[in-house]
Amino acid sequence: MASLKALVWAFCFFLLLLMVAPAGAVTIEALRLKKAIPLNPSDPFWSRTGGQPKPEIIDLMPQMITNPMWPNPSTKWVMVQAAINEEDIAIRLEWVDATRNDILVQSQQYRDQAALMFPVDQQGPVPPFTMGAEGEPVNIWQWKATWDKEGAGQAGNEMMQDIEDQYHYMAMGSGSYYIYEPDEGLKLTDERHKHFSERQTFIDSGMGKNEGVYNPGRATGNILSDNTLRHSPVEDLNAEGFSTLTTQAEQNVDGYGNWSNNRWAVVFKRSLKTGDTNDTQFVGGKTAIAFAIWNGRNKERNGQKGVTPFHDLVYR
Repeated sequence: MASLKALVWAFCFFLLLLMVAPAGAVTIEALRLKKAIPLNPSDPFWSRTGGQPKPEIIDLMPQMITNPMWPNPSTKWVMVQAAINEEDIAIRLEWVDATRNDILVQSQQYRDQAALMFPVDQQGPVPPFTMGAEGEPVNIWQWKATWDKEGAGQAGNEMMQDIEDQYHYMAMGSGSYYIYEPDEGLKLTDERHKHFSERQTFIDSGMGKNEGVYNPGRATGNILSDNTLRHSPVEDLNAEGFSTLTTQAEQNVDGYGNWSNNRWAVVFKRSLKTGDTNDTQFVGGKTAIAFAIWNGRNKERNGQKGVTPFHDLVYR
């Protein structure tokens, strides 16, 4: 019975792919250079006047494989370019987006995002484009518009957006809502407990902008709470299937985004080889690559996005 159910599920999955997947993989050819690759997506290099790596238009499809499904993503296509030199590889994405969504403070706000996905093992079979599978990990580079706005990789926590940035006339009462954040991190020792017991509650006049307030995310080293842990606006991640997305301990992907004329343009850039076994190593001249785009204005987040199956990136 179990094997029959598995067969039925595999057949349904195959039919689903036939309905939503674009016909045929697209080959993206990286332009080889003998100079540095510009990180700025608006640099003339990426345009016709600057040599322009060959652009390819990749169709996006609905994410209809796992919940929360998203039958009608607002982004229908993404233009892709790639370049390589002796040290680095860079991929530039450009897509239409009529609104710039780079603030994520209020509960009703959602941000624009884009991601690339590669197999970690480029010598083995290509993993499922459903974020890999057990024993078949993928390396995901996810650019976030909010991280770009907050100067990730360049600025400290003073640049992070907070609730008073959106509600300019909010006021705090005298209920002592905040306590000071631990200065040396969370060390569960007798001396540490004594240190906590001696502290007084405190109203922080600057609230979130004053980093003396208690922030458990930063105290525990959470990259989502601490701008200083971010290498760039791109988060370097791994996955082995749905619900396994994990932030890497080593963050080494550069990125930069620019919104202009109702379009986002984003460049992802990384060294061809790293010392991290969780990273894709660009050594074979060719790799599978997949894409995802989230439109914050359309309330897209998590699995609610436009996606692609794997295409081919050639970088000889």
